[in-house]
Amino acid sequence: MRPRLTRLDLLLLASLVLAAGAQFFLFPSGARGGGRASAAWKEQEEAVRQRVQRLGVVDRQDLMARIRRDRALGLRFNLAAGVLFAIIVGVGVQWVRILVRLIQRRPLAPPLGSPSPPAWGLRGIGRLTLCILLVAQVSVILERAFLRILHPPWLDLHVLTLANTLLVDGVALIGGFWFFRSGWAARPPWRSPLAVPWGKVRFSLGSYLTCVPLFLLLLTVMTLVLRALKVEPPPQALFTMYMFEERGAVVRLLLGLAVLVGPVAEEVFFRGLIYRWLRHRVGVWPGLLTSSFLFALLHTDWVAFVPILALGLLFGWVYERTGSLAAPAAVHIFHNGAMLYLASLVKLISSLGEA
Repeated sequence: MRPRLTRLDLLLLASLVLAAGAQFFLFPSGARGGGRASAAWKEQEEAVRQRVQRLGVVDRQDLMARIRRDRALGLRFNLAAGVLFAIIVGVGVQWVRILVRLIQRRPLAPPLGSPSPPAWGLRGIGRLTLCILLVAQVSVILERAFLRILHPPWLDLHVLTLANTLLVDGVALIGGFWFFRSGWAARPPWRSPLAVPWGKVRFSLGSYLTCVPLFLLLLTVMTLVLRALKVEPPPQALFTMYMFEERGAVVRLLLGLAVLVGPVAEEVFFRGLIYRWLRHRVGVWPGLLTSSFLFALLHTDWVAFVPILALGLLFGWVYERTGSLAAPAAVHIFHNGAMLYLASLVKLISSLGEA
């Protein structure tokens, strides 16, 4: 029997429609803060493309000379080289382990017991989703109104975007913890979805290193397809903000959201809530595909949709094999941190090329 809409459901739906309508009529000129903001965003995206293109014409001898003269700069590049070497070694070790286990006919992943059904259902997930969308709409309206009325010098497009992201992630985390509050009595290994079992975290990081060649292959294929179609994709919003932002407080907020708050909130919502419910409704692989599709859809990056979908499948598979949200959250944090560190090197080298 299908659940009927209650008064609370109708109230949330009506509030969301009213908020979306108010945003459209009050600020009809764009989704990123009005016409000026949209134009500024496009200009920043174009500048980021140009800075990335300049990496190919940087004088390598001059760059190496600067690295030798500047100890801090040399430390950053040596650290980057060390991390890259460690990742390459880790990928090789993981594939050797896989070959050895296949030869010995041993299982590639740890077994998982039968978890009990979640204490929440589709109605609860739907209400939380409506609350997240409602908070996102209302926060945009309040931020734009604040910007138009007071015009504070510190409030710009980057701060508005980060504030909205912080609110949305906060609602997702609070809602996830609220649902987990009624699910602590599940059988092991699903008893504590927020616990940190370090052995499972190591397994999840090893699984990520195993899939690194697949991710690189997907990115290469997507790049070749886009070049064949003569499509120049825009850079990701997070990358654009990081390349242009120089204020220390805003950069720290951006890093905290991208490396810690965002990954944990997304894992709580997509793996802890949505996937666990789907697993008991449609099965493991349909649940993994559906939750990963929604995860990729959230990022609204159509160019990187397939790689993000693959990442979502990896996160869900790790959660399925370990039963702990700490495992996919650790991989998610490591991936976002590595991408941002790579972005910091791109920002540094491009700035040296401009000097």
